Amino acid sequence: MKRVLVICAVGAALTVAGSSARASVSACPTTNSPNELVLVGGSGQQAQLGKPFGQTLQVRLANTNGCPLTGNLAGVTVNFDAPGSGASGIFASSGSREAYVGTDAEGTATAPPFTANYTVGDYAVDAHSDYGSVGISLSNTANGLPASIVSTGTTSQEATVGAGYGQPLQARVTDANGNPVQGVTVAFALVPGPTGAGASFLGGEPSALTDSNGLATSPPFVANGIPGRFTATASTAGVSTVATFDLDNHAATTTLQKATMRDLEATVGTRYRSVLQARLLDSAGRPIEGATVNFSITSADSGAGAAFVGGAGQAAALTDASGLATSPALVANKTAGTFTATAGAAGAQPDEYTLANVAAAPSSIARGAADGQATAVGTRFSIPLAVTVTDENGNPVTGATVTFTAPKTGPSGRFARGKKRASRIVRMKTNGKGIAVAPPFTANASTGGYAVVVQTGAVRAAVALLNLPRG
Repeated sequence: MKRVLVICAVGAALTVAGSSARASVSACPTTNSPNELVLVGGSGQQAQLGKPFGQTLQVRLANTNGCPLTGNLAGVTVNFDAPGSGASGIFASSGSREAYVGTDAEGTATAPPFTANYTVGDYAVDAHSDYGSVGISLSNTANGLPASIVSTGTTSQEATVGAGYGQPLQARVTDANGNPVQGVTVAFALVPGPTGAGASFLGGEPSALTDSNGLATSPPFVANGIPGRFTATASTAGVSTVATFDLDNHAATTTLQKATMRDLEATVGTRYRSVLQARLLDSAGRPIEGATVNFSITSADSGAGAAFVGGAGQAAALTDASGLATSPALVANKTAGTFTATAGAAGAQPDEYTLANVAAAPSSIARGAADGQATAVGTRFSIPLAVTVTDENGNPVTGATVTFTAPKTGPSGRFARGKKRASRIVRMKTNGKGIAVAPPFTANASTGGYAVVVQTGAVRAAVALLNLPRG
């Protein structure tokens, strides 16, 4: 059989008909010049704020026909241009957002190292030349960069002077999205207080790296020999704020002294004019600042008592630079009587206060057993006239002036006044139980019933009596 070779020009390929073998031969021109700019590398990257991008930005001259370029392609200027505002970056060579780079012999232009600015966001660096332009997509992120530092763990501690604190200091570092940042350095510092109270780390002023949870932990630290309050801080580069810790050196031996109160009494249901105060001193008599004093109120069996403003029976206060701690205000309850309060602090004997709730103004008068009794004219009544004065809460009113007044004419009587002549009017003070007892009362010569009026303030009552004829 005779074979025929047919050569057909199909696009840029040569095909041999009647044969299973195919050959593809480029039809690219002998001389091929650039007419476009294409991306080579660096696009799609992400960098932390203020950090350099890991890959260089590269573009290359090319022709849209896809054929290799010919000739020496070096020296074509490519301008890499980052955005002028918002998320962007800086080129190392120029220190600005623009860089001008010449292509190499193969037509490739490589930008200088590029560093993200401090604005989060996506953007494009525009690479352009006389042969066109191409965008290089980049992103600035705050992920993994310290944005905040906070104290954690035990943030407030106490220790005896010269002794070690129970827990090390701990601080957590997070990025702008609240995620923990690992591997950053946290510096811890101990700041002496006004009294000179402070501490020292074992091994000197420390720093520590954060773990996978963003936590950095200080070495152990020991209180110095001066009582008082002081602070510690934790800081890390790139974060303007610091984490703080409250620390307190306590004296080994302390003395608690209650301060004199101006007024130890209050009317039931009202606020005491004075508050509880106590001063804490060390063994040398020096005031201890920043120590906790606990105040506590103990109600009496009668029910008399008080509460701190807010209703609590206990309150804590810190001593000031003079060692003085002051309680919140106290409010008397509605039961009259005396009761106690105490102040206590670590390492010191507690001290005690005696307070008193006094009854309010008289609200009622209760007549005693003398009410309704009778006696013969000219004779003394067997039961003295007595009344009990109470306030609106039923508390006996002490020291109230009670006036007993017998009728001026008709059936009546007279109160004995010692060597003085008898009187139909007497004034008596109530005792601690709110009771006022009149002097002996003798019927006059007129028979019949009558009332002795009893009054204190605006409150009145009447004791009924009867003068009988002589049997």
